[in-house]
Amino acid sequence: MSGFTEVILIVALILGILLVPRIMNKEQEARVVKRPGKGLKLAGWIRLGILASFVWPGIIAVYLKPWNGHWQSFLCIAIGPVALAWGIFWVSSGFRKKGI
Repeated sequence: MSGFTEVILIVALILGILLVPRIMNKEQEARVVKRPGKGLKLAGWIRLGILASFVWPGIIAVYLKPWNGHWQSFLCIAIGPVALAWGIFWVSSGFRKKGI
C-alpha cells in the first residue's frame, strides 16, 4: 500500500507545482487595476520628420534615377541628409532626457 501512497504524493506535488503559480497569478491580476493604454503618441514634428524621411528620398530617386547607375550620388543626396537629421535628433533627445 505504501507504493500507491507514494505515487499519489508525487502526483499531488507535480499538480501543486503546476497549478499554484497559475492560481496565484490570477489573484494578482484581479488586484491590478488596468488603465487604458496610452498608445504611441507622436508629436507633429516627429510625424513631419517621418513623412519627410520617405518623401525626400522618393523625390530624389525620381530625379537622379539611381537604378541607372547614379546610386552613389543618390546615397549622398537622399539618404545622407535623412540619416544625419535622425542622428542629430537622437543625440539631442538623449541630452534632453539628461542621459549619461
